[in-house]
Amino acid sequence: MSDTHDTEHSSQPFVRSVFVILKHWKLLAVTFLVAVAASVALSLSLSNWYTATATFLPPQGSSGLLERVTGGLSSTLRSFGISSLGTQGEGYNYLAILQSRRIGEELVREFDLMEVYGTDGSMEDALEELQSNSDFTAAEDGRMVISVTDYDPERAAEMAESYFRHLNDISTELNSIEARNNRTFVELQYTSTRDSLRELEQQLAAFQERTKIYALKEQTEAAVSAASELYAQLGLQKVYLSMLERNLGADDAEVRAQRAIVEEMEQQIPGMGDNELAGLVGREGTDLPEEGLTYLRLYRDIEILSKLQAFLLPMYQQAVIEEQKQMHVLVPLDRAEVPERKAGPKRSFIVLGTVVLALILAVAFVLIRERVQHYRAAYPDEWESLRRSMSFRRES
Repeated sequence: MSDTHDTEHSSQPFVRSVFVILKHWKLLAVTFLVAVAASVALSLSLSNWYTATATFLPPQGSSGLLERVTGGLSSTLRSFGISSLGTQGEGYNYLAILQSRRIGEELVREFDLMEVYGTDGSMEDALEELQSNSDFTAAEDGRMVISVTDYDPERAAEMAESYFRHLNDISTELNSIEARNNRTFVELQYTSTRDSLRELEQQLAAFQERTKIYALKEQTEAAVSAASELYAQLGLQKVYLSMLERNLGADDAEVRAQRAIVEEMEQQIPGMGDNELAGLVGREGTDLPEEGLTYLRLYRDIEILSKLQAFLLPMYQQAVIEEQKQMHVLVPLDRAEVPERKAGPKRSFIVLGTVVLALILAVAFVLIRERVQHYRAAYPDEWESLRRSMSFRRES
């Protein structure tokens, strides 16, 4: 009768496993109680930690100087069928700045984190611990979130505020450097254009004094003046391209888009070469004597540089203003407050996870032990052979 039950149980693994578990209920009960006691003691020994959060809004849109460059070009681009592909980014990569070693070391020294984290004076270990306790995210609504976790709620709030303060200082410093570089570059463009214009005006005056040619036909002057504005717009786009290359690098997507705009404008605007005056004033305008063509070229170049200078002057003035002003560029949205509720540890999860894991291991142990005993009784010769092959003692 017993053999019949054993055969039935062996053909039903689940039923057999249930009987084995019930057979060892005392062991499982002891395991459960020990796991509960150990996990409760462990969870109670852990210190509470708190998370403080600060949020801010990064600046939106273009900077003032680049807005000067691009603001007046939209209608010109549309007239050539070119969309404004290049748009100035919304600022620096604030996540990269927050995760930088520079800010990390500032916080380690400010809050003596090598002592707090017990890193025995190791800056590297303190930075790793600080990084694991800090979190920076960019929300979908545009907010930047700074979260710091620490065992001291007041220190957590102060560290989150310190992150924002150092980020604002670095952003202001970078903006100041960029403004100074932009001012230097625009100043060079403006002074170069101004000097070239003065030289051309002197050449034109000398030419008029020598040839007694003082004016062109009204229609020709109007055509040259209209085309010169297009050349000035093209020159301004090239200035914008150069500024982007200096700030973003030659391979940036925005730089490539701006370069495509310049190339398309160059293809659609008549050339500036001496043999392409027909593109400005028509074929009839080029049927002039050599002295007339010389005067036309000088007049054209002066018109172009005059209009380009008119564009560059407010840019230069704006660059000087931006270099001189010192202001924080980030807007705090929510200051980091001292957290009232702990963020962890989740003691209930610790107890539950420990108990479940202990029971799983105990059940696996009794099931494996039962199968080993079953095979040992069913196949004694094979078991003895296996035991001998696994023994480390030399058999006589």
